[in-house]
Amino acid sequence: MPIVRETMENADDVTASPETMLDVLERRAAVVPEAELVRFEDGTSLRVEECRARATAVARGLAGLVSPGDRVVTCLRPGPRLVEVMFALARLGAVEVPLALDARLPGARHLTGATGARVLIAGTDAVRDNPDLVALAAEMERVVLVTEWTQAELAGSVDMDDLLAAPRRLPEWRPGPADPAVVMATSGTTGRAKGALLPHFAGVRQARRVARAMGYEAGDVLFNVFPWNHINVRHAGLLPALISGATLVAHSRFSASRFWEICRREGVTAFNFMGAVAAILERAPATESDRLHQVRRAYGGPAPEALTRRFQDRFGVLLLEAYACTELADVAASTADVRRPGSAGRPVPEYEVVIRDEDGRPVPAGQVGQITARPRAGSIIFSGYAGDDAATGKVLRDGWFTTGDRGRLDDDGFLHFAGRRADVIRRRGENIATWDVEQVVAAMPGVLDVAAVGVPSELTEEEVLVAVSAVPGAVVRAPEVYAWCLDRLPRHAVPRYVRVLDDLPRNAATKVVKGELRGQGVPPDAWDAGAGIS
Repeated sequence: MPIVRETMENADDVTASPETMLDVLERRAAVVPEAELVRFEDGTSLRVEECRARATAVARGLAGLVSPGDRVVTCLRPGPRLVEVMFALARLGAVEVPLALDARLPGARHLTGATGARVLIAGTDAVRDNPDLVALAAEMERVVLVTEWTQAELAGSVDMDDLLAAPRRLPEWRPGPADPAVVMATSGTTGRAKGALLPHFAGVRQARRVARAMGYEAGDVLFNVFPWNHINVRHAGLLPALISGATLVAHSRFSASRFWEICRREGVTAFNFMGAVAAILERAPATESDRLHQVRRAYGGPAPEALTRRFQDRFGVLLLEAYACTELADVAASTADVRRPGSAGRPVPEYEVVIRDEDGRPVPAGQVGQITARPRAGSIIFSGYAGDDAATGKVLRDGWFTTGDRGRLDDDGFLHFAGRRADVIRRRGENIATWDVEQVVAAMPGVLDVAAVGVPSELTEEEVLVAVSAVPGAVVRAPEVYAWCLDRLPRHAVPRYVRVLDDLPRNAATKVVKGELRGQGVPPDAWDAGAGIS
């Protein structure tokens, strides 16, 4: 098979030609039809032309039920049919609204209500495992059931295989780069998730940027463990593989104990990570096989400087950090040639980035403030939150998007992430950034992960609570965490409460769900410095 590199002309030029993911698929299929595009953990896979042909067949089957502009909810087990449906809906001009396999009914109702979706495409595995999905299906006008590994039934549904047996004519109209493609739920780690409506070109543009920053080419094998109802695996995994000629290996979840074994077996050369993934891998006991793999780089963040250096020294893997969000995709990115450990790289050419104070005024280099960004190209950011004009207006004004994150630009223009703006605890008249507390606790020997939250105080305002988990085999005691902080944090930022947990609550993308910790207040298992050391 010939090695073909994606044409990346003007990839750093904000005037680069916009296109849809369907355009990318058809162009690649014409050049390397037999190249393997994606491989799943159950051994199933899709080649490029196979993906194009099957997606077209699915589109023909759905054409009688789905019209251009329809919002279509999907909930499918990771596998070939999920990818085929994704491209089929793109061909039909429909807008996909992907749900997590374990979506709960209130959140699913909120998202479907906000988008006006009345069509559901569900897999039998999800139907078997998730009663809330069955309840949601009963509220939909049209339901398509996709047979996966198990058999299941949904009242009033039509079987996908029956639709494929009676194909219809495809609409002549095709969506363009600026047309809406997908509604992606934000992570919802600090509050209720919102649905960001993204145009077709947004995913392609992010994929181009990731492929270029990481230097992907034919022969690379990209490993991704993130859920398909978020942008990571789609826009920073599958589409970069399609653009560069690489192969994506997609697993449904992260396993620390099997991670390097999978990389060796699959011939992985790069993977996507969140900060927690890298930290968990780095803090596992060292073995003689730590460098027995082909992985050379990883894309993600955040990755503190010390973690980046230790990870490369131990595993021989370069962590290339980027700063991204669902609404904008990557705003800043590192490359192997232009990087600063501990930073997210420099802002990419497609965005203007300004750090502002609470009054919206730009701050000098080196000063922490809120990260704001404005696109220099069209059709690369979300057009708004589905069904929530008020929330859209709060963050998107005069072309500027306020990310809700804190950060700083150093003298050389590198962006440094400093935590969520909403993650500020007000204690006795002082503002405490949870990011600052977490960085101190994370450096304590034996600590695997940490989250700091504000909990109610009898003195009004809040008290600081930190929840920690320990490295396997290590013992972490709450009074020791307090003593560690006492020596390293300002007095007002030292946590009063400490919880030692087996693991912190996480969403499917491995991000800690602070809302769950915050909602528990001060539970009985919390150690209280006010009742002992003060």
